[in-house]
Amino acid sequence: MKLLKHILPRISENGMIWSVAVFLVCLSSTAGYLHADSMFAAPHLGIPVAPGDARSRALGGISAAIPGEDFTFSNPARTVNFWRAGFNGVIAQDYRSLKDPGGNLNLRSTEFLAFRGIFPSFKKFVLSWGIRQWRDLTWEYSDSLNPDFFPGEISRTLSSEGGLYVSRFTVARTVGNNLAFGLGVDWMFGGAKRGRLLDFSNENLVNSQENYDTRYSFVRPTFGVLASIRGTNVGFSITMPKTADVELKSKFLSGYSYEETHRLKYPLSWRLGFSKRITRQIVIGADIEYEGWKNSDLDLEQPAAAANQWRYCIGFELLPAAEENPPLYRKFPLRLGFSRATYPYKISGSGITETSFSFGTGRYFGNSNGLADIAFEYLKRNTDLENYPEERVFRVVFSLSAFEKWIAPPRRR
Repeated sequence: MKLLKHILPRISENGMIWSVAVFLVCLSSTAGYLHADSMFAAPHLGIPVAPGDARSRALGGISAAIPGEDFTFSNPARTVNFWRAGFNGVIAQDYRSLKDPGGNLNLRSTEFLAFRGIFPSFKKFVLSWGIRQWRDLTWEYSDSLNPDFFPGEISRTLSSEGGLYVSRFTVARTVGNNLAFGLGVDWMFGGAKRGRLLDFSNENLVNSQENYDTRYSFVRPTFGVLASIRGTNVGFSITMPKTADVELKSKFLSGYSYEETHRLKYPLSWRLGFSKRITRQIVIGADIEYEGWKNSDLDLEQPAAAANQWRYCIGFELLPAAEENPPLYRKFPLRLGFSRATYPYKISGSGITETSFSFGTGRYFGNSNGLADIAFEYLKRNTDLENYPEERVFRVVFSLSAFEKWIAPPRRR
């Protein structure tokens, strides 16, 4: 009703019935030609961002039980793998190609993914703090509609700029030689500036423009466990559900504005994974991840509806050769990965899927006090809906780690 109170005074008497009818059609229509940064983002959710650094990303995203010095966030208990303090930063460069009936659109964007510090302490405790991107809320798309009952074309443009982030403080501890537990306190925060523009080709009608400023902030815990037996690691983490306030400020072309706060339920999520060292140089692993958005109260417009999110990952790592003078290509680890994920919503009953193939490598330097990793990912996002675009992404992920060098290793063992 607030929206109609704004629109009705802005349209001419001759075009009132047409404008209101067409406006309501535009709210739910996805027909026509499409151009987008991403057509696969949902309000309050955007595009899921994997929590891994470049090594984990090269392995398809496995991380719940991955061995070694890996700064991935997913399982708080994994930080016990560190015997020395270290810092890690991750960035990514995306090259997007969107294909739809109207042609191809090529885009490029740089993403901040994560920064993290890990600090082993005494009595087998390991502390950590970091921040990572959880959801990418930057997207834009437009479509057009030319209904038979309306003289002229209506163009609609929807856009969003922002993101959701997680600031996590973690404490983990080993129990015996084969078991570790971890607790992460997650502060979820961020925001998005969204807009909607209706452009009428009929000169008797006045265009409609709306702007929304949304803010998110809440805290919830994540628990993790890691077990290791004879070269096999098994990890599990669970993030508790949380119903939080979302602040919304709206402003319209006429100058009318209002503010409101509504509740949004962030559901329970969990991740289960394993890794196994088959030989001294070969490691394999797999993860499965779940987020229960189907029973949440997402504010989605028809024909979109909430759905549970699943992700399956598998990875393979060939470590450098053990001999003193191996061939050049055997001096670097070789990593391969595959993942398939469903998105947390459906359109007209059709699910959104993301398929990813990845490859990468890395190298210690500076007497093993520094580490650089790189991953290359090829992603495809699509749905079975007719005339809906297919999005392809080539992504380069780079992470750089630095470790303390003033403490002798035996103190941290």
